[in-house]
Amino acid sequence: MMFSSPLAISSLLACVAAARVEVGFGDKPHLPVAIQCDALISAGLSDRVSFPTDSVYNSSIASYWSADSQALHPWCIIQPTNTDEVSRALSALVKTSPAGNWDIAVRGGGHSHFTSNNVAHGVTIDMSRMNSVVYKNCSGTVSIGAGARWGMVYTEIEKYGQTVTGGREGNVGVAGLTLGGGASFHTGNRGFAADDVKNYEVVLADGSIVSANAGENPDLFRALKGGSNNFGIVTRFDMQTFAAAPGGLYGGLIFMDYEHKNAVMKQFVNLIDTNEQHPDDTEVVTFAYSSETSVPMIAVQAVNTAGVSNSTSFAPLSTLPSFFDDRSRKTYGTLITTHTMAGGARNVWFSLCFHNDIEIMRKMAELYDQLLAELQILIASPDLHLTFVSQPLPKHFATKGSGNNVLGLETSLTHNSIIWLGQVQTRTAEQEALAHAKLAATTAELEAFAEANGKATSWRYLNYVNPAQDPIRTYGEENVRFLKEVAAKYDPTGVFQTRVPGGFKISKVFV
Repeated sequence: MMFSSPLAISSLLACVAAARVEVGFGDKPHLPVAIQCDALISAGLSDRVSFPTDSVYNSSIASYWSADSQALHPWCIIQPTNTDEVSRALSALVKTSPAGNWDIAVRGGGHSHFTSNNVAHGVTIDMSRMNSVVYKNCSGTVSIGAGARWGMVYTEIEKYGQTVTGGREGNVGVAGLTLGGGASFHTGNRGFAADDVKNYEVVLADGSIVSANAGENPDLFRALKGGSNNFGIVTRFDMQTFAAAPGGLYGGLIFMDYEHKNAVMKQFVNLIDTNEQHPDDTEVVTFAYSSETSVPMIAVQAVNTAGVSNSTSFAPLSTLPSFFDDRSRKTYGTLITTHTMAGGARNVWFSLCFHNDIEIMRKMAELYDQLLAELQILIASPDLHLTFVSQPLPKHFATKGSGNNVLGLETSLTHNSIIWLGQVQTRTAEQEALAHAKLAATTAELEAFAEANGKATSWRYLNYVNPAQDPIRTYGEENVRFLKEVAAKYDPTGVFQTRVPGGFKISKVFV
């Protein structure tokens, strides 16, 4: 659920070959394993089921973005090709006794930074074959399969001069990003990706297939707009499209020396404060370090979605020297696929939101320098990659889009704010554990500083947080109650609370 610049930073700076986790397997599964997988075969899905000795299985495992997910090897993987097969697969697994310790994972694009989309003990439903993208000119919508990635979506709809409120990294999956809300370069004008979903096709825990839209199952429709993996398996997203800027948007990636960080932060804060007047402008600022480059650098992804090349929001950047700048007129699809990063690293992410304030940004920069110095001692070169990512969250984002999501920004976003993401990438599990402890402590210190100065924003962006954080609680008490009610209505036996571990579970949220 990332965008192009932070994911591409290490690759551009150091051309790092991501560490891959070798897939190794021992003996064939013992009897309890076969029961779950045999249930799928008995449901007539043998052609869709693969085992650890199969190349299809190994290809699925290797295609996960995070090494943490690659390290998990389910007893078998099923790759359905249509909604009926998803229904049959889920029904077969749900009817199999849950006794013992086994789970059902659901994978969309496979780009989660933690193990929310795979299991070691159980079965993974891999949606990657359900990746169709169909533009419908008569309705101005695009129907997107749950296994599609955003690069595929834009490749198709841009043939018709259209665009959509979608992700900012071409390899990110549609399903995970959208179910978590979905920040986009178009958010300033359109809201989040979830706001532009007009209909969801969903397989419920009992195997029934339903539509969720403004007129049919409207409570489920709203709950899916940020409610994560709590209600069923979404198999298709029907999204509103709109005309792309003639000639393309204007934007790209700028790299500059770290010594310019204060000037960049000042420009970034000003962009957020004036964004309501310039909603076409958006920017992502990244402090980036790769141990092969020895020094941190600054990456700025500056985009004007209307195709304006001389927006005043970015004028201060032109006065700063850069050693890389690929800004130009281009399509959204080109922007998000030009710089992508191969998977294979272990990832630790934590996220916060705080007021758009230069003092908070300076504290963030101070903590970045402190954390980098500590990690350089603990994690040997070339295994360390550290990025701090800041992106806009101005007040007017709460009023964009349909106003029918469950994110709760209409009450929590009281000030122009910033979404902050701290990200450490490592090679080994031991390094990951060290990085987790250090980044968690840094996050807590930054959060405490914002709170002590009365500049904390309570909301958390679900797609960026650490699994130890509690994003749904920040949606507000009313929305939490609503999500609990919807989950109980559409999944009365709690399958998606107890047997499908991915995402953030509403049953674990207390308000």
